Amino acid sequence: MDSARALRPSADDVREGWAQLVDADARQVARLRETEEGFDYYQPVAGRFRPGQASSAEASVLLSLARADDSWLDIGAGGGRFALPLAGRVRRVIGVEPSPAMRRVLDEGARAAGATNLTVHDARWPVEGWSEQADVALAAHCLYDIREPFPFVEAMEQSARRLCVVALARLPRGSQLGDLFEAVHEEPHAVLPALREFVALLGALGRPYEVRRVVAGTGAAPVAPQEAHALGRRMLWLRPGSEKDRRMLELMDEWWGEPGGVRLPMGFREIGIVTWEPPG
Repeated sequence: MDSARALRPSADDVREGWAQLVDADARQVARLRETEEGFDYYQPVAGRFRPGQASSAEASVLLSLARADDSWLDIGAGGGRFALPLAGRVRRVIGVEPSPAMRRVLDEGARAAGATNLTVHDARWPVEGWSEQADVALAAHCLYDIREPFPFVEAMEQSARRLCVVALARLPRGSQLGDLFEAVHEEPHAVLPALREFVALLGALGRPYEVRRVVAGTGAAPVAPQEAHALGRRMLWLRPGSEKDRRMLELMDEWWGEPGGVRLPMGFREIGIVTWEPPG
């Protein structure tokens, strides 16, 4: 690739490169996973996506973008980490969430908060035949493994009157445990696209955009061994009791074990909130 193409990739370059990263991850997971395929990936951790259960440094930026008479479309609404705070600030929130476990958590949170201005659709974006319009379309942390991001983004733009918002981490899923992944599976970790690749995508589309950066997390505090083991199994796709699982537990204890628990190398996460106006 020549210098100009490397620095100013075309939409076709971005589309091909993005798909290659997602395909490489999918092939690796399909080959290495010891867990049941088709299982709701978020079922064991859906409760962590309630508002206030985990660091949500993005929330302050999102709320600063909200107007009282707005309607917001929250794509991949999860357990309501952002949908519920927004529902307390704007006129209406429309959630789209394909995970049954996440929808249950979101429904419980909405009932507890009395959020009657929140509706949730059981669907995966982009939704065929979707016609609902909102002032703002938000997609927070749900683009990493989308193989075809252009239809996703175009559907966001078609559904937003005022603003499109995407939140993505600088490092994608599993990167902070990449050394553990490679030691257990004995092969390089296939890395998904994240913030840098998405900014390249918008540049290739010619969209003027703004990026606000926040830092999430509380540092590498020790966690209970059971919690560390569950997270490691989820990130490495391991079955409890397998040979690789035993190897993972040994390495966790050797590398990060201490009297107070396991000090995972999670640390702080840099997150970008990307905003742009929909064309036209």
